[in-house]
Amino acid sequence: MGPYCKFCGRRCFVYLPMETPKEALEAYGTSTIIATCREGQAYEKSLTGWCLNDIQAAIKAKDPALQR
Repeated sequence: MGPYCKFCGRRCFVYLPMETPKEALEAYGTSTIIATCREGQAYEKSLTGWCLNDIQAAIKAKDPALQR
C-alpha cells in the first residue's frame, strides 16, 4: 500500500507520472513516488526543486491538448 506521509499522516503518495520531465526525474533520483499533500509537496520542492504540481504543469505545458 505504500508508506505513510510524515506531514499528513496518510498514504498520499502516487507514482511519478510517465511524462515526468527528465530534469525532474534526475532531481528525484531513485525515488518513484511523490507526495500529493501540500506540506509534502513543499518539502519535496525544497529538496529537489520540483513537486507534483510543478510536474503536472510542465506536462500540461508540453501537450497543447491538455491545456483546456
